[in-house]
Amino acid sequence: MAPAALLLSVVVVLAPGAARALDLLTLWQQPELPLRLEAGAWADYRTQVMAGGRRESGATRIACLGRAGGGDDASWILELVPLAETDPGVLVPVPGEGVRLEVAPSILDRKGELLDHVRTARRLADGRWEAYDRAALRADPLLSSSLEQGFLADEVRRDPATTRVVQGRELLCDQFVLAAADTQAADLPAGRMIQVSTREIAAAVSAEVPFLGLTYAAERTRAESRLDPPSRRFKAPAPQVRVEILELVAFGTDARPLLGGAD
Repeated sequence: MAPAALLLSVVVVLAPGAARALDLLTLWQQPELPLRLEAGAWADYRTQVMAGGRRESGATRIACLGRAGGGDDASWILELVPLAETDPGVLVPVPGEGVRLEVAPSILDRKGELLDHVRTARRLADGRWEAYDRAALRADPLLSSSLEQGFLADEVRRDPATTRVVQGRELLCDQFVLAAADTQAADLPAGRMIQVSTREIAAAVSAEVPFLGLTYAAERTRAESRLDPPSRRFKAPAPQVRVEILELVAFGTDARPLLGGAD
């Protein structure tokens, strides 16, 4: 999987085999959340996914190393690094693994596809760098589709503010519930299959936290299908429910490169 896809599916690359939708930048277009890139900012997140009776977990660091060169058009350099828990509560970078991105400052405008703002993408795997160009990303329909999928809520509800504790610090957080629905249809020999997918994300956001301010986010996705007209010979798939959780465990302003040189 190409590393630029980490902007919307970071944990998929960092934990192969785990298909996730909620990640560090899923809500980059949501205007209620801040979007800040600051040199030295970093944040560590734990992730959990529960679907089909299975539970998977992981941890990821996102860091901003500053800008590549001077000028208003200089790219922001981001690192996305998988973390391992060596002792209870102790997260360390996985050696020789991660992604480095150069992102155009236009990302702060929150317009277009996330891929449009990725200038370069390099993945470090088993200690070796591999570069991807935009043409290769665009040529793969699966990858381009994943990069184009964002989340912009149809409905937004603001809940009462709450306090969350991270590294012993009390953070006052705004709370939002963001909901969206999507309907797709496909013509089958037995009739027309209609699938309705609903996504609801509950997020706690603090202005003290970099990137999107997320201290906690929980997403519930439900996909339900029906056949039109109904058929006795064909049954629609059972509803699928997926729950994903993203929780901040640490953050700071002293980020240093963890992946070494990229050339």
